[in-house]
Amino acid sequence: MPTCQDCRFYTAIDELKGECFSLGFEVHGKTDSKKCPERAFRPNKGPKSKKSGAHNH
Repeated sequence: MPTCQDCRFYTAIDELKGECFSLGFEVHGKTDSKKCPERAFRPNKGPKSKKSGAHNH
């Protein structure tokens, strides 16, 4: 099961937590992606990442 640390928006701060770029606050890296508060999880790599439509700037 993917976790926050598998998301393209996640930037590690240390081994346990990181910053979620899309949400603007700290999250635990091992949090299940299904618990993403804003449903902003986007896989960091894999076949679906190029087609995810996450390029909304």
